[in-house]
Amino acid sequence: MFLTYRFRLLPRKCQHRALEKILESQRQLYNAALEERIDAYRKAAIRRTYWDQAKALTVWRQSDSDASALPVNLQRGTLKRLDGAYQAFFRRVSAGEKPGFPRFRGASRFDSFGFLQFAGISLRNGALRFKGMPGSLRVHMHRPLPNECDIRSCTIKRAGEKWLVGFVVKIATPDQREGKRAIGVDLGISTFATLSNGNTIPSLRAARSAERRLRVAQRAFVRKHKGSRGYRKARAAVRQCHAKVARRRANHLHQASAELVRNYEVIVVEALNVRGLVLGLLAKHIHDASWSAFISMLRYKAEWAGARLIEVAAHGTSRDCSNCGAAVPKKLSQRRHDCPECGLSIDRDLNASLNILCRAGMGPGLRNAATGTRAGGNLALGDGVAWNAPSSR
Repeated sequence: MFLTYRFRLLPRKCQHRALEKILESQRQLYNAALEERIDAYRKAAIRRTYWDQAKALTVWRQSDSDASALPVNLQRGTLKRLDGAYQAFFRRVSAGEKPGFPRFRGASRFDSFGFLQFAGISLRNGALRFKGMPGSLRVHMHRPLPNECDIRSCTIKRAGEKWLVGFVVKIATPDQREGKRAIGVDLGISTFATLSNGNTIPSLRAARSAERRLRVAQRAFVRKHKGSRGYRKARAAVRQCHAKVARRRANHLHQASAELVRNYEVIVVEALNVRGLVLGLLAKHIHDASWSAFISMLRYKAEWAGARLIEVAAHGTSRDCSNCGAAVPKKLSQRRHDCPECGLSIDRDLNASLNILCRAGMGPGLRNAATGTRAGGNLALGDGVAWNAPSSR
């Protein structure tokens, strides 16, 4: 499997200027390659591919000293990035979605460059070395890379006034862990997740808690004259506010997903259509909760840790009774599940999490709402495993 390890770079002043120069050169290369593709098709109905432009890059490097001053894999990565934008455009056209043709990138809309392969660059003793960079570029290795990992590519990104590097490494997929602990997870808004063992994961609401600060920063930004020094400072303040929200949210999701993967061998979640859900009245809260990002983290962390992630149908998990399977319709405002058939009275989200576990055929002694049969009671629901609330920092 492939994982990305992200670290912060610690460039000197001259290296900071070199990074800015390289970034600008790759932006111009991206725009020039896009212009070439557009003109070739418009004037001669010729489709320029990545391989055509890679060959032209080799010829250009032989005649231009500025182009040859950078590693060829870095420039090929920029051409591959454009090719990926074209592939995504044609995929959206085929799917009948809004096409979104690739656009020319301004200086504020191009913030990263990368090496298509980990060649022409080296990582030794916590420092990067590559052509075009004066000296060794220090990397803040706050955690070690896996032993005997194979670095396949890397991307350098500008984040405000900081620089980050992400290493894509290939590691062996471990065997599945032995164990029978299973858990059903029902995602929500007021409570981020309710587990089938009765525990809950609290909701962070990172964007909601930062609304006032962001509103003040945005009002100060719109009052500034465009292009002035105050305009740039106010824009940076807005970016910092958004970045802080993103960091807090990502930290919360990482801790929550890691806790589940660490404590359970089988994790069952709903196969949610988040793209459809965000079209409703709760779009703002769903975006803030980041359900899709959480499930994505669970997916790769479960594979990495030897656990299993099972996604089941979401229809009827809140409606059906987890004890007898009877349909009990309820409004969104009703937070309790009271079954008139068997008399079960529990929290609505807890009932949903039990149904989610049952639909995977793993509820101990519970009725399987999908098949109408009772599942075997050979799996533990995480007895004695309590949820450790993430740090609020």
